[in-house]
Amino acid sequence: MKQLTLNLEKRNILTTLANQLITTACGILIPRILITAYGSGPYGITVSITQFLSYISLLESGIGGVARGKLYGPLARGEKAEVRAVYEAVKRFFRFVAAAFLVYSLALGLFYRDLAHVEDYSRGYIFCLVLIIGLSTMAKYMGGLANLTLIVADQRQYVVKLITAAAAVVNTAMIVLLVRWGKDLIWVKLVSSMIFVLPPVCYALYVRWRYRLPKSSKRAVLEQKWTGIGQHLAYFLHTNTDVVLLTVFADVKLVAVYAVYSLVVNSIRAITESFSGGMEARFGELIAKNETQRLRAAFRRYQSLICAVTLVLFCCAGILIVPFVKLYTRQVTDADYVRPAFALVLVLAEAVNCLALPCASLPVAAARLRQTRWGAYGEAILNVALSCLLIRWDPLLGVALGTFAATVFRALYYIRYSAKTLLGLSAVRLTAELFAELALLAGGIVAGRAILAYVTITNYLQWALCGAGCFVLLSLPAAAILLSLRKRHATA
Repeated sequence: MKQLTLNLEKRNILTTLANQLITTACGILIPRILITAYGSGPYGITVSITQFLSYISLLESGIGGVARGKLYGPLARGEKAEVRAVYEAVKRFFRFVAAAFLVYSLALGLFYRDLAHVEDYSRGYIFCLVLIIGLSTMAKYMGGLANLTLIVADQRQYVVKLITAAAAVVNTAMIVLLVRWGKDLIWVKLVSSMIFVLPPVCYALYVRWRYRLPKSSKRAVLEQKWTGIGQHLAYFLHTNTDVVLLTVFADVKLVAVYAVYSLVVNSIRAITESFSGGMEARFGELIAKNETQRLRAAFRRYQSLICAVTLVLFCCAGILIVPFVKLYTRQVTDADYVRPAFALVLVLAEAVNCLALPCASLPVAAARLRQTRWGAYGEAILNVALSCLLIRWDPLLGVALGTFAATVFRALYYIRYSAKTLLGLSAVRLTAELFAELALLAGGIVAGRAILAYVTITNYLQWALCGAGCFVLLSLPAAAILLSLRKRHATA
């Protein structure tokens, strides 16, 4: 059983990493193609529409986290009737969300042109664009999320990652072809949405084949649902504040600038998080079995790994992101994409999220949403308040500072709760480690940028060589840190 669990962990980590590398490469290529072909304005509109469509996720109510917490125990005990009851409850809920999403999409299509002050496209064109971009989300709510929740709770993320990677490759290939053929932006988005309708279908087929859940008259009650609603609302406000404020109080061109930097930083964060593949499900299994010692050992293992990976990848990102964006947008002249201070703050904010990931995953795995709700609420309130205050001083840097302050608050909250309540470790020690890692990261970025200022980068090959050198120089001390942490944990 232990060997099977280790094999699942390795499979999840490897497929998640491979998937993220593929989706990162595709994700970096696609905006470049679209901005070059259609301009920053049209690309910013598509990013903004996608963001506005994501508002319907407020109705998801954080049900995914609640359901996963409800599933860990029955899956660990092999109680298929209980699993089926939870699965059906999630499906019913998301069908309601799908109906609401359809109504919301129609309303957004009618009013978005006036809301975003779009002048270059007709009202009919914008209406169709909104509905097309929303197709894949509709498919997700019609069944994809219920199946996805079950697969992830069963520690089989590798299935999801393989399907996602395949969809990303096909989508990128089709976008490249459509742009070369000179197709309008609306056709590009239509084909892209149709491709992303397929993964939810694949999830449904896999669940039907793999689990063969028996019919059950038992009706599951998802406790802490209202707490999930509050936490999901808070998370939504935190993650969507920046684009919303830039859309309303600034310019859609700044949304495009934000999207390019955010794309790079989020890709690095996703690659880092891929090393935690199956972490939450593993924590949930151990908590359900009340195996505290093994839980602490698993936590330390993931914490050490994620710490080392975060320091390397985010330091490289902080040093190389501005030269990359210069190359990435060198043919784009309708907006200023060179924003070094904004880039630094954004990198540090996402690095904090990664460093705190093991502690933040534990309350979800333990179904402790109600007990940790103020971590999510405080993060959202702080982000919105600071971003609104600072956006008039400097739109991009202001929203980034708001995000950074909120992520630090969230990290400290979850470190304190998880250390004290679930792990029996010193919260002060974990907090000191977080700030030491953050200081080391910031110092490395500043020093690396100072050195890179003496290097002229005029093409991607030169940039890649600088990146390779950076990665090697940083990986050696990071590997030493990882080994040291593992040795210390083994003797603790």
